[in-house]
Amino acid sequence: MTVAPGGSASATVLEVRAHDAPGLLHRIGRALEGTGVRVHRARISTLGADAVDAFYLTDAVGQPLSDTAAAELARSVERALLA
Repeated sequence: MTVAPGGSASATVLEVRAHDAPGLLHRIGRALEGTGVRVHRARISTLGADAVDAFYLTDAVGQPLSDTAAAELARSVERALLA
């Protein structure tokens, strides 16, 4: 799980790398929804047995997330992946 600093001028980029499994994208999506962020773009890729997904996110008013909010979001998604 990586918050890519400088990945976009208009959004916070969250990169998720995980072993691909049924329901993986659903778990990520529910975690994102639970934090109230907006997904403006998603790049979903599967490389062999691994998923490499990038989400371009903003807050409710369309601004990139603060460092604190981005770190909290990453922890939330990480918890969802472990469930």
